[in-house]
Amino acid sequence: MGRTIRDDAIKAEAELLAGIRVLGQGESEAAPDLVGRIYKVEQASGKTVAQIEAMTSVEDAITIERVKRAGKIIGLAPNLHLERDDIVLVAGRRSGVVASGNKIGTELQSSEGMDVVVQIRDVTITSPDYIGKTVAAIKENISSELRHGVYVIGVKRADKPLPLQPDTVISAGDVVSLYGTDQDLQRAAKSIGPVIVPSDKTDFVFHGLGIAFGLLIGLAVVRIGSIPLTLGSGGGALLSGLLFGWYRSRNMTIGNMPTGASTLLRDLGLAGFVAVVGLQSGLQAVQTIISSGLTIFLIGVVVTILPLIITMFFGRYVLKYDNVAIFAGALSGSRSANPAFGEVLDKAGNSIPTTPFAITYALANVFLTLLGPLVVAFS
Repeated sequence: MGRTIRDDAIKAEAELLAGIRVLGQGESEAAPDLVGRIYKVEQASGKTVAQIEAMTSVEDAITIERVKRAGKIIGLAPNLHLERDDIVLVAGRRSGVVASGNKIGTELQSSEGMDVVVQIRDVTITSPDYIGKTVAAIKENISSELRHGVYVIGVKRADKPLPLQPDTVISAGDVVSLYGTDQDLQRAAKSIGPVIVPSDKTDFVFHGLGIAFGLLIGLAVVRIGSIPLTLGSGGGALLSGLLFGWYRSRNMTIGNMPTGASTLLRDLGLAGFVAVVGLQSGLQAVQTIISSGLTIFLIGVVVTILPLIITMFFGRYVLKYDNVAIFAGALSGSRSANPAFGEVLDKAGNSIPTTPFAITYALANVFLTLLGPLVVAFS
């Protein structure tokens, strides 16, 4: 195809994100959308907090987070009248903060006691008030009390960012990232759904149940006449993983596994798989070559490579695969080649090959498990 896996992985990710900028580790925006500024009240003297916050639109919303008068922090309320020389902390969308600042007074570089801690929290959307509705409908119907001090950074579905267009429909299990103070975020979460608390711990109960369920499925045997059909432990674990993974995608507060832990299991599992296969088959392979010559070895090479070549041509010219990263993931899955998939992921640098690998891997394992006994029985 004349392109690398990395090039097409980046291209596919850009198309999937629809122009959404995803920051990598250690990256940050030079001009963030959400900012805080400190102002000395001059032009806005005599206005209430609610009146100042209403000077901007919903898209450019601002919030007065703190007020200092005569050197002391005073309590905030929507009907609080600001006086000349009050110090206020305004937070919100950068465009709104800049526009409102010109109507409030002089911007200050700093002021003692005006620091406010804000947080970013991921919340799973489970409330029927939001599920199945468009972004435009939610903005129109949400109350000002609930919206106050809470800013939406983005929405993810299956760990992929969604474009926040007016016609984007929210589904159950979508994860919304919110920005604001702890008090405001807790108030919003009560209306939206449970907060996903970051953790370095693994939910062994959830994963243990998944493994046990997969093994039980693998023990089931269906007989067609005298031919036994079974998924086995591998096929059962695969099916269980698909079911439990789907369930967790709709309930993100359970089943946590840190990225480092999953990476260790994947890399160690692949290395162990290759080592075990080599140890089990190495001696037998050498003895076979010694006794039968290189003919059996060359036949094995042909049997291994020829189906792969046919699959590549079929996928390229019949199925019309045009993305190298997606095609490589699908090929790895169709061959149940875990080590190859690990290398494809390393080359891609993102998770684009994962979906085609999972689909073809599942189909290949199920068909191999179910059709294998039939082929043997009728051959």
